Amino acid sequence: MKKVIFLLSGLLLAGGVVAQDTIPVILKGIVEPATVAIGTEGQLSVHFDIDPLFHIGDVEGGFFEVSPQPLPGWAFKAPIIPESHETPYGGQYAGQIKVILPFSVDKEALVGETAVEVKVTYQPCSEEGVCYPPEDESLRIPVTVEPGVVSGGSISERLTRALETGSIVAFLIVFLGGLLTSFTPCVYPMIPITIAVIGAQADGGKLKGFTLSLFYVLGLATMFSTLGIVAAKTGALFGSVAQHPIAVGLIGGIFFFMGLSMLGFYTVRVPSSVQTRLQGKRRSGFLGAYVTGIVAGVVVSPCVSPLLVVILTWVAKTGSLALGVGLLFSFALGLGVLFILIGTFSGMLKSLPKSGGWMEIVEHAFGILLVGLALFFIKPLFSAMMYKALWGAALIVVATFGGAFAVLAADADKKSKFSKAFAMVALVLGAGLLFSVVQGAQAPVSAAGESVALTASGHALPQGWLSSEPEALAKAKAEGKPLMIDFWADWCAACHELDERTWPEASVKAALEGFVIVKIDQTKNGEAEKALQKKYGVIGLPTVIYLSPDGKELGRFEGYQPAEKVAGMIAKVKGTL
Repeated sequence: MKKVIFLLSGLLLAGGVVAQDTIPVILKGIVEPATVAIGTEGQLSVHFDIDPLFHIGDVEGGFFEVSPQPLPGWAFKAPIIPESHETPYGGQYAGQIKVILPFSVDKEALVGETAVEVKVTYQPCSEEGVCYPPEDESLRIPVTVEPGVVSGGSISERLTRALETGSIVAFLIVFLGGLLTSFTPCVYPMIPITIAVIGAQADGGKLKGFTLSLFYVLGLATMFSTLGIVAAKTGALFGSVAQHPIAVGLIGGIFFFMGLSMLGFYTVRVPSSVQTRLQGKRRSGFLGAYVTGIVAGVVVSPCVSPLLVVILTWVAKTGSLALGVGLLFSFALGLGVLFILIGTFSGMLKSLPKSGGWMEIVEHAFGILLVGLALFFIKPLFSAMMYKALWGAALIVVATFGGAFAVLAADADKKSKFSKAFAMVALVLGAGLLFSVVQGAQAPVSAAGESVALTASGHALPQGWLSSEPEALAKAKAEGKPLMIDFWADWCAACHELDERTWPEASVKAALEGFVIVKIDQTKNGEAEKALQKKYGVIGLPTVIYLSPDGKELGRFEGYQPAEKVAGMIAKVKGTL
């Protein structure tokens, strides 16, 4: 009899609800922000819209729960639940309430479109005092996960968070990032340039050297700000300006002629009439330092750090020119601290007496370095064999002027003997390079005698690497393998670091077992290269992207990363498959 009464009561209640065309509770889930970058935090909120004729019980009643389901890379904190309204029958919620679930997203999260599933339990009760059985609903809340800075280092992650929150700390982080970047190898070529340009005009004075250095850094900041805004607004690859044939030839020529000057072939002097006219104005040195700083900005621009990629990506996203100029100017100022120190004291270095001969050795060493850097910068303009021939010829010229063919006196001092030995080594190396050129170019082969792939600019790739993006995508899909794409360029110093210090490591090779690996050559930066940059959102080089067999992005990193870090990242990518 009791079962019949209970059944009839339930049918009457259900009929009353249907008759009123009423849904007791409407749920809605929102993720804020809707697009989440890896390495950032956010919050998920579940909104309860309760019909005025109903209420629901609270947590203490035992039938109220909001529980996010596990999702790789997502960490949820304890839910923030509003206070309930106390009644003689326990705590109740009425009207509209919101439960907040704070979260953070780390490097293990899948990049792209996904959905967060939240299970919600509640018990609706009518204002007439009748309660329904507990309801269990599942919300799937769509969200987009952006790559952010998968492995860009903690300073890049902090910058991303600062930019997300609009914090002024972002400018300080960018400044510190520029300061750290100044100690990377790709900045070293500008050190002898700074000494040669500023030291020659400072006349031993630290104050004038400091002032010239400020103009030098101002030119550096001007170029960085300009290149950064152009790159962000046009989608151009940052650093590609420096590989244009005209820019390459100009930079190489500056290095070459300054190197010859420091080797003593000639002395660059401003005509006396011009010196007299400008002596009172004292502007020529400052203008020269400023122009040299602009050239330094072009030279250093290919060395894109993950921090700089974050800046450019953010500028491109917001479209704020003022923010872009401010951030890149701060980055350049941090980068320029080293040059200010060098420039301030380079005048003292140039004013030291040369009677001991040590300064001459230093100048000649810088001269040789500058000539070598000139050849390095013009490499993209020549074929591999022609470039080798240039090095051979340069070494023979250095050997000739270094005394390789001169007769060494019987009572020669140690300095002369050392110079003779150095010249003979350069002669042998130069002759060997020219001999290999005469032998003719052979098709690149692997250690096993098999042909290897060539990049778009004619560079041989290690065994196992592909050079075609369509071919790699097709192979990954057909074989069901994940794909790793390495965007690189010959002018990119950090790209060469990856090639020499990361990819050959045994731990990385082992981690890449089962991957399709491809190198995308961006040296020429033509229309095809720009299309791929746009397709994959590549702003700086190197950029390494991991894709699933069906082409879905699983993660990425920019800039040089050591082998152990890359191997760990690959392992995490495998864990998401």
